[in-house]
Amino acid sequence: MPELPHGPSGRGASSLQSVQVQRLADLSPQASVGAPVAPPEILSRAARLLRGQTSVLVEKSLERIREGVSHYASPMLAPADVTERVHEALEIAVEALAVPERFLASGEHAWSVGRKRALEGTPMLAVLQAYRIGASVLWDSLVEAALKGAPEQAEPLVHAANDFWRFVARDTTIVMESHRRTLAGLARDDGRKLLPVLKALLRGHSDPMDIAATACAFDVPVAGRYAVARLDGPAVSRPAEAAVREDVGDLRLYWCALPDGQAVVAQLGDASLEELASALATGPGVRGGISPVVTGLAELGRAKELAELALGACRRDDELVLLEDRMVSGLVLARPDLAAGIAHRVLGPVLDLDPADRAALLDTLEAWLDCQGSTDRAGELLYCHRNTVLNRLRRLERLTGRLLNHPRDLVDLTLALEACRTGSADESSH
Repeated sequence: MPELPHGPSGRGASSLQSVQVQRLADLSPQASVGAPVAPPEILSRAARLLRGQTSVLVEKSLERIREGVSHYASPMLAPADVTERVHEALEIAVEALAVPERFLASGEHAWSVGRKRALEGTPMLAVLQAYRIGASVLWDSLVEAALKGAPEQAEPLVHAANDFWRFVARDTTIVMESHRRTLAGLARDDGRKLLPVLKALLRGHSDPMDIAATACAFDVPVAGRYAVARLDGPAVSRPAEAAVREDVGDLRLYWCALPDGQAVVAQLGDASLEELASALATGPGVRGGISPVVTGLAELGRAKELAELALGACRRDDELVLLEDRMVSGLVLARPDLAAGIAHRVLGPVLDLDPADRAALLDTLEAWLDCQGSTDRAGELLYCHRNTVLNRLRRLERLTGRLLNHPRDLVDLTLALEACRTGSADESSH
């Protein structure tokens, strides 16, 4: 059956869920006739013939799911991982039927899919519809495999149908109960229903009709002041049960877990980006970037890209960067290939020096720029005499052929230095 995410991890969790699965199997409407303890041999043989054909089953299932389930047909609402999860689920179902010892495994996955989709805001009805459509595709394929070259198997296959659909009923009951219990443990209005929409917008979906419809359905403004923050680091994860929506003063924050960290969609109201940064104050092992203000839901995909640039401009952990304060870094990060070319063209002779010598010249240039061209303050920052700063800067001028008192040369040197600091200079060799 489709729509099964990764199974439980850890022996304790697996054991506990096995008990839950066995108890929940008794909730099936067919429990009165006895839940099967193993699939009939004819189903096992047919399932073994389907091994290696999962991709075909996935393609058929996805086509029918998108035709029959409006939630999954919508690019705004469908889970981003639906293809991967359907593929995984069908493999599990085929193995559960093919190997009697693994017959209960699909129940454990059914429990996890109900929980996962509830946490993502996917309605239970949509999950069940997708689950049953996938089961129908699997049954059709089992029938075809069983009867191929053996039409005499038709009669025993009819009797096996009851066992197969009791198997499906058991797992769908488990999905429902897991979904229900998960929702019961969540706050009623934590923004979770909006989560699939926000993730689609962050991926760049910008169809005006979709955006207008979903904004109306979830009572969020199509136009307004929004920003996106990207947080990364080992300490950035939040519990799956944590509220998606968080209100901080005039700010309304929506937390969206991503495979590589967290994205936060901020409905700013009258708040400033600095207030958003304060609300997201990073802790140890976390760095972040905040986009400029955008003017509506349709621009959230672009805002996420800009937030990624701001994140890349971080120079240490515990730093939260507003892209507006690091525009040069953002420009360099947006085109690392061109940035690498600038770095090697402008600073090539410096980059050819031994590491210690190269670091001394680049650190001195950076300190001088940070101190607004003051050699005295740069010397204090570097713990050296101002004459040492001057000598290093003059040497850098000789090596590069560029003068710090010429505005265009200074721009070249600044961009080249930024490319080195962001790692863009490593994008190509010189």
